[in-house]
Amino acid sequence: MTAVPSFKQKINDKEIRRADAMKIRYEDIHVEPGFNLRASIDLLEGEALEAAKEDDESLFRHIMAGGQYPALEVRPRAEGGVWLVDGHRRHAAIGRADKAGAPLRDKVGELMVRIDAFDGNDADRTLRILSSNKNRQLHPLEKAFGYQRLSRFGWDNARIAESDRVSPQWVGKMLVLAGANSDVHRLVFAGKTSASVAADAVRQHGEQAGAFLSGELEKASAGGKKKVTAGSIRGKSYPRKLVSTYVDRVGSFVSTLPQAQREAITNSETDFQVSVSAKALRELLTAHTDISTMGALANEV
Repeated sequence: MTAVPSFKQKINDKEIRRADAMKIRYEDIHVEPGFNLRASIDLLEGEALEAAKEDDESLFRHIMAGGQYPALEVRPRAEGGVWLVDGHRRHAAIGRADKAGAPLRDKVGELMVRIDAFDGNDADRTLRILSSNKNRQLHPLEKAFGYQRLSRFGWDNARIAESDRVSPQWVGKMLVLAGANSDVHRLVFAGKTSASVAADAVRQHGEQAGAFLSGELEKASAGGKKKVTAGSIRGKSYPRKLVSTYVDRVGSFVSTLPQAQREAITNSETDFQVSVSAKALRELLTAHTDISTMGALANEV
C-alpha cells in the first residue's frame, strides 16, 4: 500500500504552492467516490429542487463575478493530489465557472485553488460535512446518511446526537430512515413526505413502506394535497378535550341502559342491536353544542 505523503512533503515537491496560503491546481483536487453526503440534484423535486438550483446558481454567479470564497478543506491523496473533504459545492462551481470562461487561471494557464489542511480520521471527516453546510443546509435524509456512516464507525446514538446537537431519539429515527429502501428515499427527496413521516412508515411497514407511502400519496393528491403528512394518514383529528367529553357522555349514557343491554355491549365482539329512543339519542348528542361534530366523532371513535 502506497504511503500517504504529508502536506509538508507535497509543498517540498512543488505539488502544493504556499505563499500567504496553500494552493493547488484545480485538476489535482479529487472528489472521493461515495464520501459526500449531498444527494444528486436529480433526486429533488418541487421547492427543494428550486431552492437547490438557486443556491448553486447564486454561488456560480458569485465566482463568475470574481467573488471570494473560503478555502477548500482537503487531505493528502497517496496517488497524488488531494482528496476533497469540505467544499464540494464550491469545487463544482469553480469548475463550472472555469468552463464558462471566468478569468480564474494565472499567466501560465493554471487554475490555482486555495486549500486548508484537514486533520482528522474518517469519522471526523463525516462530522465536518454534517457541521459545515451553513449556506445550503443538508437535507434531513442527507444527514441521516451521515448518522448512518458514524454508526458504522461504532458511534452510539447519544454520541452522534451530541455531535450534531439533536436528540438521541431523532438520531435513532433517522437511522431507520437511512436504512429504508430507495423508493422511500425518492419520496422524501422529492418532497412527497417528510423524513419523520417516512421513518414512522418504515418502522410500521418495513419493506412495504414505499408502497404504503405511495398509496397514501394518491389519497392525499385526490384530496388536493401535494404530500403525505401524519395528519393525512390519520385522517381528521379532534381535540383531546372533545374526545374525552364524548367518551364521558357515552359512558354516562350506557350506564342508564338496562343490565341485559350493558352485558350485551360488554360481551359482544361484533355489532350489537340496542334499542335506544330517538329522544335519548338526541339528549346524548345535544350534550355537546356541535351536534354535527359529535356525530362525525362517533364515526371516528
